[in-house]
Amino acid sequence: MENNKYVKVFLLGMQNEMEYRTNYWLQLFSFTLPLMTQVFLWLAVFGSSGERRLLGYTLEEMLIYVVMAAVTGRLIAAGFEYEIAADIKEGGLGKFLVQPVHYFAYRFFRFAGGKAVQSMVIWAGAVCMLVGLRLSGGTDFSMTHLLLYMLTLPGALLLNFLVYYTLSGMAFWVTESSGLFYTLSLVIYVASGTVFPLTIFGDVAGRLLSLLPFAYTVFFPVNAITGKLEGPLIAAGIGVQVFWIAVLFILSGVVWRAGVRRFVSVGG
Repeated sequence: MENNKYVKVFLLGMQNEMEYRTNYWLQLFSFTLPLMTQVFLWLAVFGSSGERRLLGYTLEEMLIYVVMAAVTGRLIAAGFEYEIAADIKEGGLGKFLVQPVHYFAYRFFRFAGGKAVQSMVIWAGAVCMLVGLRLSGGTDFSMTHLLLYMLTLPGALLLNFLVYYTLSGMAFWVTESSGLFYTLSLVIYVASGTVFPLTIFGDVAGRLLSLLPFAYTVFFPVNAITGKLEGPLIAAGIGVQVFWIAVLFILSGVVWRAGVRRFVSVGG
């Protein structure tokens, strides 16, 4: 019965994602337009510089990076933090405190269900773009690198979920949290390497950013498919993902236990 309960939540996440089709396709279009802009931007930058390598990447590696960073960022994107904030503010969280449904598990399986639907469409678009770049002579990548990337993706997905689930707990203390979430999302978006490779910040800042969990949600998986990481570095990176997953799992529990005590005291 316990497993069946969360299977239904997973299916609910899938249904919710498919319900608003127009909105979904508009979001997908808004994802591809900036991506194509970045592709043409880097083509222009490399063309005008005359350099073979910039920021540690060849043109071919940079094009793969740009495409897969956008794809990865979209695959792991959260968005549920606003729903959690609404549950806390409007009292919807209360029903989870009296029903035999764990709120963390509910949010995770609903998140995973939505991603199952998104992944099919996003991967179809990603394959088309990569094949198009390959046929045009712009990029080349091996299946080994693609498999290494796939190996890092589950950790990136879970890590990003935990980052935003932990941050969503701030809604217990901040009444209007939307602006805060939006600002933090922009910071994470840059710090994860979704916009540019972290090498753009220089050696010192890049190394500091690589110590944070955000780099292991996008920058690390994407570098696996560009071929810049091999077996030992992949294993080490997955180890860091596991470390941050454990840290954030514990931290989210601390934040939420403290928040729920505050929620109950205010509600009661």
